[in-house]
This record gives sequence, structure tokens and C-alpha cells, in this order.
Amino acid sequence: MDQILILNDGTRLFPAHAIEDGYVLWVYLDGGVKLNEAFELLSVPEKTEKIKANNYGSLTEYTGFTDLFCIRREDNGQVNAGLKKAVG
Repeated sequence: MDQILILNDGTRLFPAHAIEDGYVLWVYLDGGVKLNEAFELLSVPEKTEKIKANNYGSLTEYTGFTDLFCIRREDNGQVNAGLKKAVG
């Protein structure tokens, strides 16, 4: 488990990582999560309000990314999603 994301409700996703780009958090799920499962997890603002990431021992906390605006499944099965920070 070198890369793990922990959602606000304690749900653990691995291997998975995230990259913050301004008001967007890009989430990459490599652990066999199906597209519909990822949508169910990432479309609930209470679950994504705070996401903890452990990336090879480097700990990061992302907050405020509650608006799922895109999600897709790659040919290799990886699920990628984009979350925006709530504006207002």
C-alpha cells in the first residue's frame, strides 16, 4: 500500500493517488474500483470534503473538493475523476 486515499468517512482506496491543480483535484484509482463504485463514492460531498493521501510516505490532506465534475474509465481499467472546490 504505497499509495492510498482515505475519504472523509474512512473509506480506503488503494492503490490510488491524487494531484491538486488549483481548484481541481485529479483522482486516480488503480485498485480495481469499478466506474459505478467510484461515482457512488466520489459524488457524495460529505465523503470528499476531506481526503487524506499517503503517497509513498508523503502525507497530504485535501479539503473542499466536493463537486465531482468528470469521471472516466481508461482502457486499462483505471478510473480517473475530477473534483472541484466549491465556490461561493
